[in-house]
Amino acid sequence: MKNIFEIMKEYGLEIPEDKKKDFEKAVLENYKTVTDYDNQAKKLDAANDTIKANDTAMKDLQGKLDGFKDVDVSGLNQRIKDLEIEKANIQKDCDARIADRDFNDLVKESIAAVNGRNAKAITALLDVDTLKASKNQKEDIAAALKALTEKEDSKMLFGEAEDSPEDKSNPIGALRKPGAGLSGVEAEFYRKNPELKPE
Repeated sequence: MKNIFEIMKEYGLEIPEDKKKDFEKAVLENYKTVTDYDNQAKKLDAANDTIKANDTAMKDLQGKLDGFKDVDVSGLNQRIKDLEIEKANIQKDCDARIADRDFNDLVKESIAAVNGRNAKAITALLDVDTLKASKNQKEDIAAALKALTEKEDSKMLFGEAEDSPEDKSNPIGALRKPGAGLSGVEAEFYRKNPELKPE
């Protein structure tokens, strides 16, 4: 590529040697090469493309925002808060149900382990609320049941099941005479109503 002095010389223009530096400086300050121009043009084109893309994005965003202009934002925020509270309450209720189930299973297992005869009656004698709140439920339930096995008014609820004489009889069942071998309830009934007692 020719420099500017060679081009000028071809057209009959010559710059004295002592003026060349100043001339070259003035040209570089005021004019750009084709390469510089092309580079600047590319940057300008890229900037224009960016501006167009931004304009399109802004229009899209504005369109989306226009779709929400009639929406009650405070109402939506309140609904979100309500749903979060509802979710927390459902989770709390679910956790409580699971804890109750696990506690009841533990009580039943513990009663069975000490040969409890009537789980419902024994559970009614326990301080269930205190035991549920305990951090050592298993140990505390075991201790409470041990105390019940030692109390006079509750120890009959524990122990191995006794075989009744009827269990050792004929599995088909034995015949008995009317009025013979009455249970305590039957005997009391017939004592109060002797006219109904079978012969």
